[in-house]
Amino acid sequence: MLPKELLEVRKYRGKIFPKFASDKDYALAEKIIKIFRKGKGRKYGEVMAAIKTLENARNYRKVRAFSRVVERFCVEKACIFDIPSSIEPQKVRMFLFERGYVTSKKERQRVVEYAAKFFNTTPDEIEKAMYADRDEELVLVDVRQMTPDLLIKLYNLSLLQTTIFDCLRLSFWTSSNHKEIFRRIKWLGLMYEIHDSIEITGAASILKMTRRYGTSIAKLIPSIIKAKRWWIKAEIVDKERIYFLEFDDSLRHLFPDYDEKVEYDSSLEEEFARKIKVIKPEVEIIREPNVIRTGDYAFIPDFLIKKGKKEVYVEIAGFWTPEYMKRKIEKVKKAKIPLILIARDDYALEKVELDDVIVFSKTIPYNKVIKKLNELLVEDEEE
Repeated sequence: MLPKELLEVRKYRGKIFPKFASDKDYALAEKIIKIFRKGKGRKYGEVMAAIKTLENARNYRKVRAFSRVVERFCVEKACIFDIPSSIEPQKVRMFLFERGYVTSKKERQRVVEYAAKFFNTTPDEIEKAMYADRDEELVLVDVRQMTPDLLIKLYNLSLLQTTIFDCLRLSFWTSSNHKEIFRRIKWLGLMYEIHDSIEITGAASILKMTRRYGTSIAKLIPSIIKAKRWWIKAEIVDKERIYFLEFDDSLRHLFPDYDEKVEYDSSLEEEFARKIKVIKPEVEIIREPNVIRTGDYAFIPDFLIKKGKKEVYVEIAGFWTPEYMKRKIEKVKKAKIPLILIARDDYALEKVELDDVIVFSKTIPYNKVIKKLNELLVEDEEE
């Protein structure tokens, strides 16, 4: 993904189009890759100065964006020096700043010498260590292989993801890759509704979470475009105006086969399954059961808890609003699906209490979960 200041789009008659790179940008991509390769072993600041010579009034965004993409996938940076005493720049700065302001070169030299004695090194090494971890002072220690064609495709993917940051809603359909997509939706904590297509509530409608939530939506894109066939529609907010973004797998050639790896944090789910099993050893806990469909609505529960023929679903929600939760509860009730809904209050837009939702702050209140579980199992048993 790119910083929003590097976003390049075209707007026309209420529609928005990312300005994707193409073969005509091959030469520029090749030059940037060469500069990075030649910069191996040199200061990052020197490499950036060389990149800057490629900029002009028309291409500076693309030059900087290409550089960002190369850095992310191919460049490894490290401190320029290796001090035997392993002085950490941050500790050196903290020590010097705690000595207070200096008003002359003589006074500065005195403080540096004092720091050298404290860290058991020389004044020269203190001077080096002071800002050695600043980006421009780092050295490129490794630059992995990348082709201009791959750089262009990775840039296009990043451009698309950045365009989607400020969407009101995102709808999409895919012919395959459903399990991975649903799993990523859940892991990213996205608010969703599943009908004939899947609709994601957008970041722009959750004003307090725009950056965090918008990034989460963008991380879903690689899983969508990895399918054999797909389409995406989004409503994008730009300067208080809404633009429509629509495209499909006919543009597949613009993007890489690369799929951004996501480390799934399953600690909360693992804890939930373990504790429920300890408290109620007679039940069977199935993690990530199939998608549950009820008419034109569907949802993805985290667990299915079974006792004989009796079943209760459990969903631990990610981002949420009261309206989103109420809609989900109403649809589940109409379908008569036994569901326990759990939500984290730090993912909520508004701090509210909902009768049918178990809201928690730091830890799940298992006493409430077990009470609700017992109620549903008894009700089911009576039926």
